[in-house]
Amino acid sequence: MPTASCVSEWPSFADRCNTSEIQGTFRDQGFINCPSYLSPAEMGTLQSEIERYKRDVVPNLPGKAVFFEDKSRPLETIIRCERMLHHDVFFKELAQAPVFNGLVDCLLGEECEPNNVQFFCKPPGAKATPPHQDGQYFMHDRGVTLWLALDTATELNGCMYYVGESHKLGLLEHKRSDQLGFSQELMDYRDDFVKSEKCMAVDTGCLLGHHPHTVHRTNSNRDQTSWRPAMGLTYWAKACRDDADLHERRAKYQQQLLTSLEKTGRI
Repeated sequence: MPTASCVSEWPSFADRCNTSEIQGTFRDQGFINCPSYLSPAEMGTLQSEIERYKRDVVPNLPGKAVFFEDKSRPLETIIRCERMLHHDVFFKELAQAPVFNGLVDCLLGEECEPNNVQFFCKPPGAKATPPHQDGQYFMHDRGVTLWLALDTATELNGCMYYVGESHKLGLLEHKRSDQLGFSQELMDYRDDFVKSEKCMAVDTGCLLGHHPHTVHRTNSNRDQTSWRPAMGLTYWAKACRDDADLHERRAKYQQQLLTSLEKTGRI
């Protein structure tokens, strides 16, 4: 059974980092990097709950909520779980806990709520994640994406790269991508982006976070032993909840994407 109650007892974000410093970094650079954000004990709890989720929850999930590297070996080759907060109480409480939700409220300067909790892996040989902005998927800029390293992320196995200050450029032009889980990519990854991007090689328990308009990408995984697991938690301003036009546009896009993936046998 999940141990959701323990998550609410974890120390809040204010006990883990200098709030004024990360607010300034987020405002100026468009991203944050918080090493050792979760303790080894907290990471142990989280890893155990992920394994429980894979074992007990994944077999009953609809196709759009879980993706596999090899459908013939599903539990061994999970590469992505979506909307975990809607399928399990532990991950719902994890997303709502002050350790994460409170941090996002602080960064964005307004009350936010969880939109998605994801688990994803980058198996050996996996392609690069194309440069993109999450705002292309969100269809707004009032949100934050958190990225928690569940193992060491290196240049070899596909760590994150951020383009500092790119969030100040607004939403850039995108095109369709053939990468599963990342259906959009920048139309033009400019030379100045390549020169200024920052490598986010991090250790287990490190938390990254970025603005919806921050340009980011990863390399392919050239490490033959690492699956580079991570968790993603996305948050939107509560004010977005009542934006009917936004939800209608997103629902239409999501349905088009799912139909395309089903037709090509990718889910």
